[in-house]
Amino acid sequence: IEKMCNNVSLGKRGYIYIIDKYGNMVYHPQQQMIYAGLKTENTMDALTREPGTYFEDFDGERRIMTIKNVSYSGWRIVGISYVDELVTNRKHFNRFIMFISIFGVIFEMMASMFISYKISQPVKRLENKMKRLENGDFNISVEEKGEDEVRQLSRTFNMMVGKIKMLMDQIITEQEEKRKSELKALQAQINPHFLYNTLDSIIWMNENQNYEGVTVMVSALSKLFRISLSKGQEVISIADELEHARSYLTIQKMRYKDKYDYFIDIEPGLESERTLKLILQPIVENAIYHGIGPLNEKGIIRISVKSEGDNILFQVTDNGYGIKPEILKNLLSQESTSYHSGGVGLKNVNERIKLFYGEEYGIEILSEVDVGTTVNIRIPRKPFQEGR
Repeated sequence: IEKMCNNVSLGKRGYIYIIDKYGNMVYHPQQQMIYAGLKTENTMDALTREPGTYFEDFDGERRIMTIKNVSYSGWRIVGISYVDELVTNRKHFNRFIMFISIFGVIFEMMASMFISYKISQPVKRLENKMKRLENGDFNISVEEKGEDEVRQLSRTFNMMVGKIKMLMDQIITEQEEKRKSELKALQAQINPHFLYNTLDSIIWMNENQNYEGVTVMVSALSKLFRISLSKGQEVISIADELEHARSYLTIQKMRYKDKYDYFIDIEPGLESERTLKLILQPIVENAIYHGIGPLNEKGIIRISVKSEGDNILFQVTDNGYGIKPEILKNLLSQESTSYHSGGVGLKNVNERIKLFYGEEYGIEILSEVDVGTTVNIRIPRKPFQEGR
């Protein structure tokens, strides 16, 4: 402002000053003297008069006051020139009027641009934050500054983002609690008849002095429940998950008097990978009861674990009776309840995997009557942190 005002020539002693809508001095070439009370200006006339050019007597001198409004801001540009300098040169006087007018227009344009910038920049910042929010970035906030309306809009936006984050955290917490509850329910639903029958078998073998069989069955039962508990952890190593399935197969094989053989194969290097626990035992139980059970000949159950790109694939295959197409079609749906494993079932395991890892993972069942059944279980191969 100072540079622009100094570039305007109003004679040797003429000058320009600017006041706001309350009469306060915004700019004066001798501003320090104004503040010190050593110089005064006729600001009351400059504030109350309509824009235009006026003659005035001030401090014993005849002056010309030219007033120009600056829209938006409410400021006024006041040009002061002295009559004794201008009457000798009419052209110079006309030039003075023209300079004041041009300067007023330029100043008004610059003031308008400045005010527009002050208003538009906060709005643009808010718009950029909204685009980040649309892209899923909830760790944002808008600085609450600018005009009252923009500041209120920014405050409302910040409150909205905070509310969304709170609701998302609440949903994550609820899903976590739901997953833990379902896992606990799964553990609690281990068929009590299986435990009773296993203990009866142990007693029967002991009475028949089959002490070696007692040792094997008690050891397998101990491993089964130790891994089932896993100190409350939701995920265990694949080696432990296979050991859990092996213990179950060992117990059932002894109970059913070698009605089947089983084979377990794992790709080297996958033993230490992590998996949601108790996903194989219900599948194996189904294979025994519904696949191998109806057979007259000896059955075969194969469990394999291998990598598949970024995933890990568990396969449980049996050469049992198979599943009829009309049953297989709805086996994993909400309506399916006929083909289950001691109340735990394939549907339960499939839902837990999807809830834990995502909808793209879970169980796939391939079966043909009188040929057998293969159950594929896919989970992601990635590091896991407890309490996710």
